[in-house]
Amino acid sequence: MTYDVFLVSALEDRDTAKLIARRLRSLKFRVWFDQKQEDETFDAKDARDAMNSQIMLVLWSANGVKSDWVRAAASVGHSRGDALVQAALDKAIPYEPFRQHKRFVLDAMTSRKTPPGFADLIDELGRRQGRSDLRQWIAYGAQDEDQRLDWLAAHPLDPLAVEARKKRDKDLGIKPAPAREAIGAAALAAASLRGNSGPPPAANGRKNGAAPLASDGAIASANLVEEALGFGTMAAVSVAIVAMLFLAWVFRSEPAIRPNISQQAIANSQMATCPAGTVPRALLNVLEPGPIIDDTQPQIIDDTAEDPS
Repeated sequence: MTYDVFLVSALEDRDTAKLIARRLRSLKFRVWFDQKQEDETFDAKDARDAMNSQIMLVLWSANGVKSDWVRAAASVGHSRGDALVQAALDKAIPYEPFRQHKRFVLDAMTSRKTPPGFADLIDELGRRQGRSDLRQWIAYGAQDEDQRLDWLAAHPLDPLAVEARKKRDKDLGIKPAPAREAIGAAALAAASLRGNSGPPPAANGRKNGAAPLASDGAIASANLVEEALGFGTMAAVSVAIVAMLFLAWVFRSEPAIRPNISQQAIANSQMATCPAGTVPRALLNVLEPGPIIDDTQPQIIDDTAEDPS
């Protein structure tokens, strides 16, 4: 996550640092501040968060001058050119090279007392963030509602005005418009599900010649991806069909051999063939009629018959 301000203070100055962080956040600055810090080791995570912050705000004090944590964080801010912003909570003077930088005096700052140096500090932070007239905003009281509305109307792009519009829409029950990133993601999803049918989009994807949004590039990219996927799918199907035909040709089965009835069916034997309408002679011998014998009557043996022997 990126931050606008990386707030650095000694452990003993935590209450004042917490108050400053709350004031900055009320002005819609994104502030990094570890109010539960217990040690003074500037580790790798702290260094990463510091490098992801645009401004390093160091609160110098008698305790901060002796703090290894404060000096290490200030060194990181000093190494980044103009990223370092310093404030003084008392009359303590930091070591070189930090004493050469300007320090905004926040001596004796409390929840009910705001020193003039705080307005100067807000002006400097706003200038680095591209925001203007923040000193005027913090000067308004609770009774200056009309002046606040005029200020928001005059600074429509300021985070304070953006937040005020969101709150007003929420009170009116108006749903916020989707962000352009969400529009781009929705366009990609719709393009992946949409077929090739339908009328072609306009040249810039907008109606009535409107200026293209950031999501138009996502839509164009989605169309290119869709076309590439279509060609890829067709090529893959074609290759699969050719492969199936080739495998069918390689592993084709041999045609079955029909038996020839004129060939020998059994070894050492010949198949008898007869013209149509005739019966083999062997069958005629079997079917030749003989004498009819009555098996129901007892047979009489003729003893007078000559002995064949």
